[in-house]
Amino acid sequence: MAGMIPPEIVEQVRNACDIVDVIGSYVPLKKKGKEFSALSPFNKEKTPSFFVSPEKQIFKCWSSGHGGDVFKFLMLMENMTFPEAVRRVAQRVGIVIPESSGPQDPQDRSRREELHALNAAVAAWWQKLLHSDPSAEPARAYLKSRDFPSTLAEEFGLGYAPEGFDGTMKWAQQKGYSMEALEAGKLVATSERGTRYDFFRGRLMIPVHDDSGQVVAFSGRLLDPEAKAQKYVNSPETPVFVKSRILFGLNKTKRSIIEAESAILCEGQIDLMRCWQKGIRNVVAPQGTAFTDSHARLLKRLAHKEVVICFDADRAGQAAAQRSIDVLLKEDLQVRIARIPQGEDPDSLLRKQPVEIFQTILHDAKDYTRHLLDTTCETEDISSPRGRGEVAKKMAQVIAKIPNAVQREGFLLDVARRLQVPRSVLEEEVRKAEAQARRSVNDPQRHSLGTPENEMSADGTPQVPQEPLQPDKLIEAMLSLLLTTPEFVPQVSRRFNPAWVEGLAGAEVLLRLLDAHAHDAWHDAMQFMEECDERTRDYLMGLLMTPSPVPAEATLEAYADKLVQNLEKRWKQQRLQFLMLAMKSDELSIEDRLKYGVEIQAIRRQFPDLGK
Repeated sequence: MAGMIPPEIVEQVRNACDIVDVIGSYVPLKKKGKEFSALSPFNKEKTPSFFVSPEKQIFKCWSSGHGGDVFKFLMLMENMTFPEAVRRVAQRVGIVIPESSGPQDPQDRSRREELHALNAAVAAWWQKLLHSDPSAEPARAYLKSRDFPSTLAEEFGLGYAPEGFDGTMKWAQQKGYSMEALEAGKLVATSERGTRYDFFRGRLMIPVHDDSGQVVAFSGRLLDPEAKAQKYVNSPETPVFVKSRILFGLNKTKRSIIEAESAILCEGQIDLMRCWQKGIRNVVAPQGTAFTDSHARLLKRLAHKEVVICFDADRAGQAAAQRSIDVLLKEDLQVRIARIPQGEDPDSLLRKQPVEIFQTILHDAKDYTRHLLDTTCETEDISSPRGRGEVAKKMAQVIAKIPNAVQREGFLLDVARRLQVPRSVLEEEVRKAEAQARRSVNDPQRHSLGTPENEMSADGTPQVPQEPLQPDKLIEAMLSLLLTTPEFVPQVSRRFNPAWVEGLAGAEVLLRLLDAHAHDAWHDAMQFMEECDERTRDYLMGLLMTPSPVPAEATLEAYADKLVQNLEKRWKQQRLQFLMLAMKSDELSIEDRLKYGVEIQAIRRQFPDLGK
């Protein structure tokens, strides 16, 4: 069936890619011996717990418990299915995955693949229209009026959606794309009368890419200044486009952000493209929506160090900057605010002034706390008791959110000095702000509304995250040995009794591994782990990444024997304790007493040090 990928192709793709190269495009990796390390892309942390092994082509995140191969990483980072992850890597390494009905038949492609292909085709057609079609002259004139060079427009794939009622719809259908795909991709809308029409018409079109470079959505800029329609119209969400997870321009700027360990957050797409033109490359912009927790987590993985917010100087831009600060602070990022002159934005400033002026503004950007204090004092009359009270109240809410104790204390003193109020007075306001924050967190209704979508179960209730698998230490040592050196399985199996591990944590995994060998179902460790549940797979990946140590003086053969012996000895020690206790019972039959006595003697002969 369509969408299925033959196992041999999956293996070919896995072997052809370099996991360090793939993960390094998401996370700033640093060489550490034979491995690479980084801060976890899944959890907040200050000490790296995320490791990638180029030798084994696997990763392990010790803080979150996640682990796996390159496909598992993409599934976690991009919320992909397994086939989608395989196809993403295949595209990266240049391997063509055969489809049962051929790649040119959109009806038989998976929905996501068809939408990606449709978006790419439409973007290319619109780009061609912008370049040469007479009807696109208003779009070309608009770009010229904004000093927007054709080379920059071409670099970002700008295009023109024709004015007609159904021009894009007819063109796409002629190219073989289904109406179902056009509607699913939100390129076609339906009127109240049931008539289908182009969603984008007569606009300058800006394609939106995911960070791998695939077109997932569009933003259309109005060209007629007298028209009463919205200035910008953005694609609604689709199966390939979730606004809260897309940052505009990241497909181009990701590497620069990683290298700089810093991201400049602009408000608009034109701002970003202008920064790019002027050589400022570590820039991103939210895509037609407020800055979200998902955006912040993504920047934390890439920027690692800081985010410089560079929004418009007007009231709306500053309000958006404030909201973004609150979101970024949750990820423990350093946040600075670049103050653009009133009435300007990055695009207009870079068009009017030398790039050095803008670079100086970025360099001199203040820590968000100092910026907020400055702007709040500018809007309130701090010469009056009421004005000082308002500033103190607002700044107390800021102080209450500062995670670092030293930074918190320093800013508290700054505010107290600026307002000329006793430190104790400001501390009291901070306590009120903290109490208010706690009430908000503990409000059940607020909590339910704030539960992330990916933490909800199918019935809409919050999921309780599973605890990481923590096997018994002896079982862990045995799993480590048999995963890394499966040739010792026959030696272990000859002496091993499943009863010895009954009821122990991790026993089921060990028994499944031995059973796979016994039934000739073992191919390799990766294949075995792929058939395990996610919790088990994460644990085993960590064990592969960092195997249990083998005593230096022992050969692997002797070590395997010792592990089996220790499992048996521990079980028999517990058995001996049970037998000894049972022998003291007056209700034990003579037959059972004799049987238990024989078993006790046998255990003591085998392990003389037990029961003494």
